[in-house]
Amino acid sequence: MTESVCALFAGQSVQETGMGVELLKIPAARAVIERLKPSLGADLETLLTTMPEEPLALTFNAQRAIHASHVAHWLAYEAAHPGLRLDGAVGHSMGVVAALVAAGALSVEESGRFIAARAKAFSDCCKGFSEPMGLAAASADDFQDVADSVSEVPGVSVALWNTVTKGTLGGTAAALEAYAEKARAEDWPVKVKVLKVEGPYHTAAFAPAKEALAATLASIDLKAPKVPVFMGTSGKAETDPARIKELLAEQTVACERHLDAVRAAHEAGCRTFVEVSFKPQPVTWLNDQLEAGSYKGLAVPTAEISA
Repeated sequence: MTESVCALFAGQSVQETGMGVELLKIPAARAVIERLKPSLGADLETLLTTMPEEPLALTFNAQRAIHASHVAHWLAYEAAHPGLRLDGAVGHSMGVVAALVAAGALSVEESGRFIAARAKAFSDCCKGFSEPMGLAAASADDFQDVADSVSEVPGVSVALWNTVTKGTLGGTAAALEAYAEKARAEDWPVKVKVLKVEGPYHTAAFAPAKEALAATLASIDLKAPKVPVFMGTSGKAETDPARIKELLAEQTVACERHLDAVRAAHEAGCRTFVEVSFKPQPVTWLNDQLEAGSYKGLAVPTAEISA
């Protein structure tokens, strides 16, 4: 491939038992996993191969496994395509850390160190909640209508704005159930599904994680990316290391504006979006983010890394 591409990386929730079995058979990918073991843990291969779904879904395990999978997939793909030219990178939620690796802003090792701290900080927050909290997927003809409606139910906020029609709400379990019940009772044109997660990521409930990650980032070597990284926290292209660090900390409590980030990449000239993954996800959202015919989306599963 000689055309320039924008790399896409998914966020938490794409973890799956056996997600790295085929990946680890690729020498370039295994080499990346070995580089990440000192920071992400000696159990990294177990996370990627045999850990059952329930424990793998825990925040501390899921974030480590997904990040390792992201970075190993991308760098193995790069190694197999020496003519590849990157013109931008977008990471959904935690996927932005892999996007920073792809853009040359973070080394593999430094990215692992940050993700280890992030996974622990998020997990610690979840363990400290005084009542059940979580997320609910919501969809409507226009997600703006959902965003406008959350003020009617105290304790609910928009956590992730993924596409024109879909996003995620965060809050206490009771508040999310109340929102879903109000939507049903008043016949709102909104579909709501409460998700099985440990906490309301990207909401104020994760303020302690913001403080912990700001401290970790002070010792992380983050360089200016070689290409723009379009971050959901700002919804814009980011190239300044200090600003990126601020946003990585702010991401814990701020709504993830993935739709804005993808559109910013498109407005900047990105036309071919590539996601290399065992289970591509954000590349499948492009038709609900961009005008038809104005882009090309390529989903590259593990088996096709060398194709």
